[in-house]
Amino acid sequence: MSENKKTNAFPVHNFKEIIPFVSLILVIVFFEIITKGTLLSFRNMKLILNQSFVLIIGSVSCSFIVAQGDVDFSMGSMVGITAVSAAWISHVAPGLALPTAMLIGLCLGAMNGLLYVKFRIPSFVVTLSTLMILRGLTIYIATGGSVSVPFSLYSLDNTKLKLFLVVVIILIATYVFNFTKYGKWCKSIGSGVTAAYQSGVPIGKMRVTGYAISAMMCGFCGFFNMVRAGSAATNTGSFFETDILIALVLGGMPLSGGSTSKIRCAVIGSLTLAILVNGMACWNIDEKLQQGIKGVIFLIAVWLTFDKKNTRLIK
Repeated sequence: MSENKKTNAFPVHNFKEIIPFVSLILVIVFFEIITKGTLLSFRNMKLILNQSFVLIIGSVSCSFIVAQGDVDFSMGSMVGITAVSAAWISHVAPGLALPTAMLIGLCLGAMNGLLYVKFRIPSFVVTLSTLMILRGLTIYIATGGSVSVPFSLYSLDNTKLKLFLVVVIILIATYVFNFTKYGKWCKSIGSGVTAAYQSGVPIGKMRVTGYAISAMMCGFCGFFNMVRAGSAATNTGSFFETDILIALVLGGMPLSGGSTSKIRCAVIGSLTLAILVNGMACWNIDEKLQQGIKGVIFLIAVWLTFDKKNTRLIK
């Protein structure tokens, strides 16, 4: 009898893995009914893709930080300063706008990682400080307003191009995360820093590289955010880091990192959040109320997916 009970019992970790999929389906069904078929219309699906494009890429790149048990609160400011910098460069050499944005992001991310590793300042303190510093620099560079973008770059705001890029980035990230030493080392650090160090994992280099890659992709997001808006403003990227955290949690990503971290968590969570926001807009819910609803959903998602045995969230 006891063997049958053990066999028939449904593991708790399996239940947690199913929650994000179920949540995505429920959100789609609910808003499809509420909006009377508007949600899944071809036109609206294109809009959802445009809305979720930078969110998916940002969440996927941030996964390499979160898998290590760390966090980056500066991603929104990274998007802002790279977008404004790219906008300025685009008037001189449009072809250098994207490389410039990604290079600036790479350097700023490496700086975050070095401050964290070399000076042993907690990651949330470093990135919160960077958030404020970079937002101030963005306001200064944009002279308190916005910087326009040349018409020649508008053609890059293309749905087919974005779909291609997001699929390629997801596939590359999934391969790196699951089949390379780098991805395995990220998860091993999140599972236990001491054990990872004793196994020969270069903890410092991994953390610096993680922040550098994530910030570089923020530059990528900043560029496409700028192209879509037609300009880069002082508030570009605002609350981007918050949306990424919500998306990761909705997708079932453990904020403490470790072996259960998966790229699919970032993708599913981003789609769920994008559809949720789009559905609320179609339902004519006030934007301020939407922020409150997202906060409540974030708390519920953390409660459902958080490992109560591991109370460490961020370092």
